[in-house]
Amino acid sequence: MEFLLGGASSMCAVLFTNPFDVLKTRQQLEGELIAKQNLKERAYKGIRQSVITVVRTDGLRGLQKGLPAALLYQFSMNGVRLGTYQTAENLGWTKSTNHPSLTPLLSVFWGGCAGLASATVSCPFYVVKTQLQAVTSGSYTARFQHHHNGTLAAFVNIYQQSGVRGLFRGYTATLARLVVGSSVQMSSFSACKEFFLRYQIFQESIVLTALASSTVAGFLTSVLMSPCDVVTTRMTNQAVSANGKGLLYTNIFDCFLKIYRSEGIHGYYKGFVPMYLRVAPHTMLNLTFWEFFKGLHERYGTR
Repeated sequence: MEFLLGGASSMCAVLFTNPFDVLKTRQQLEGELIAKQNLKERAYKGIRQSVITVVRTDGLRGLQKGLPAALLYQFSMNGVRLGTYQTAENLGWTKSTNHPSLTPLLSVFWGGCAGLASATVSCPFYVVKTQLQAVTSGSYTARFQHHHNGTLAAFVNIYQQSGVRGLFRGYTATLARLVVGSSVQMSSFSACKEFFLRYQIFQESIVLTALASSTVAGFLTSVLMSPCDVVTTRMTNQAVSANGKGLLYTNIFDCFLKIYRSEGIHGYYKGFVPMYLRVAPHTMLNLTFWEFFKGLHERYGTR
């Protein structure tokens, strides 16, 4: 039930945040391996310009590109991530009564373990989601676009071209992204929730506690996860050879190095604003729905 509640809460959240994910993906891929000063035209400069570009080229539906794959990704990723962390929390593994100072480290550790498990399960869905979101009918400055006729066709095309390995393209980057993100998000959410519950106003409202805790957790997650997020997007969307090997990046370290050499530190934070506008509300909505569904389960599920 913990895994089901985690997956259901994330699917509810992504319905609201997927447009920001589309904008983030487009900005991260624009001007790939091109120095900022050499990028003369930018179709996705800022949130306002990015929204205008997407609507002009792909219509309003373009803001929800890749939604079916995003729903599958969120259900698999957060179902495993939140379910694993909640199970560890229920077993008392995220806290130390004998050594309270170890509690933050235990939270970070189990958040990372949850991220490791979720990265493995959800990687194929992330690959498909990213490739679908990157495709546009208008002018585009990304190096490559994968043209798939829908979510199912994307899975089939990738498998036929590269086999199972293709569905796990950029797995190491996905792993780093989710381990960092989960460690920060889950540990900071738990710490903030414990802090806010000291006050009566939060003790009286599960939703208010979740809103306040997830707002802080979302901010910290956005700041620390952005470099890994950019690398993951680049590796999963790169063009591949006939035998399924990436043509731009050979591994996560090669990707980090090439981005730094071509684009500098700025390259690691491309798409940061839409990422924050996605991650913070998504964290807030996801963990709020999670707390809400857990409350319903505790109230009615045990009867």
